[in-house]
Amino acid sequence: MKEFTIILYAGGNNRLTTDLSLPKSLLPIGNRPLIWYTLQVIQSHSSLASSPLIILTSGQYRQALDDYLSTLNITYEIVIHRQHHDSTSGGEDQQQTSDELGTLDVLRLCYSRIRTESICLLTCDLFGKVNLTPLINMFRVRDASLCMLLLKTTTTSSTTGKDSLVQPGQKAKFTAEPEYYTIDQSSNTITSIRLKADLDEYLPLRQNILAKYPRTLIRTDLVDGHLYLIKKSCLDVANRSTYSSFRKEFLPKMIRQIAIDKPLEDLIFPANNRKPMMRQKTMDLDDHGDLSRILEQYDCDDNQIRGGCYYFIDDTPLFRVKHVLSYLEANRQASSLISSYTNEDITFKDRLEQIQISSDCVIGDGHDIGKKTTIKRTIIGKNCRIEDKCKIINCVLLDNIHVKEGVTLQNSILCSRSTIGSKCEIQNSIVCSNQQVETNKKLNCETVSAISNESTGYMIYDDEQ
Repeated sequence: MKEFTIILYAGGNNRLTTDLSLPKSLLPIGNRPLIWYTLQVIQSHSSLASSPLIILTSGQYRQALDDYLSTLNITYEIVIHRQHHDSTSGGEDQQQTSDELGTLDVLRLCYSRIRTESICLLTCDLFGKVNLTPLINMFRVRDASLCMLLLKTTTTSSTTGKDSLVQPGQKAKFTAEPEYYTIDQSSNTITSIRLKADLDEYLPLRQNILAKYPRTLIRTDLVDGHLYLIKKSCLDVANRSTYSSFRKEFLPKMIRQIAIDKPLEDLIFPANNRKPMMRQKTMDLDDHGDLSRILEQYDCDDNQIRGGCYYFIDDTPLFRVKHVLSYLEANRQASSLISSYTNEDITFKDRLEQIQISSDCVIGDGHDIGKKTTIKRTIIGKNCRIEDKCKIINCVLLDNIHVKEGVTLQNSILCSRSTIGSKCEIQNSIVCSNQQVETNKKLNCETVSAISNESTGYMIYDDEQ
């Protein structure tokens, strides 16, 4: 019997380009779509590589996603979901975002397909190489209700060792809302997750939790990696609840209930009308015959309280591709990451006459590059035409782009089927799909799109669970 069922959320809207036929999961990074990197994380651990894989996406992306996944040597099932609830009010002024399906709403659509006692939930935007063995072993050894992956907050300068990069596109005031993680370092227990918006002036700490976990810390330098190992008995409660979002609504309440030793069923049923929650015994450990040795590794013994919520912090350069700057950074790291997974060198090796292309560039098939052109630290997609005397540095060009003579591009993103007129100077900007920039145009920190007020949508796109 399989230990895990993997639920992969791949239905996030693509807000980087205006090509609605391309979901976020298929955004190209290097010469691979974003979902490829998440699939490598799954395939890197034998317990997950052999597990049933259910991919959740919306109907408009089904065909494009299926066309790509069918080229891979994996077994999967795609479950289609709506993007919005059925309208009940019919009011014309109803906000679109107010009736969008949450991640728990989507999960309920495939819940009957889950046949295992443990579930791995994750999104398709995790980029980097992560060793899941400590997380999975902790989940088994502790017989945990939940184990979640936390990442240390990093900037692109700390990831690359270079100066901070300027985020392309129109300037927008956006500050990531800090999260407060209350954790116990001695046992790797997480006892609460709080958003700043949910707090008043102080962060309350319960006395009974401090007594139980005397080495409690509150950390704000962590971010959720959106990778969870969770018992199906816990998701049974979420499935029967009225919550819409797993990450923002159910997860914080679940962690709090378990930390204060209250039944999860209290979230949906009164205490006097509750059915007991059955727990499954832990599965056998991979490559570890001596259970006591593993228990020592996690500073616990066989009599320690089980069924709690635990965290694992990964120290490798791992991040989620959820905004423009992280998308640029992922493209810069793509060649080395692909090489670590496949031993394939995707960097451009051809030598072209009177053309300077640095060794860290990736250039797709069907390219046409003119003479006296310089390209450095840049990713170029398929069927792109770049005319003579162009200078392109720190950029991402998607497929079917035409850059005319004498253009200078720096730290910018050109989306599919865009055209840049001759002698343009573009830096720190985004040109959306199917757009044309006129000759001799100078752009700095701008977004060129079909709708002028659309630009702020490209600054941050996040599908919080």
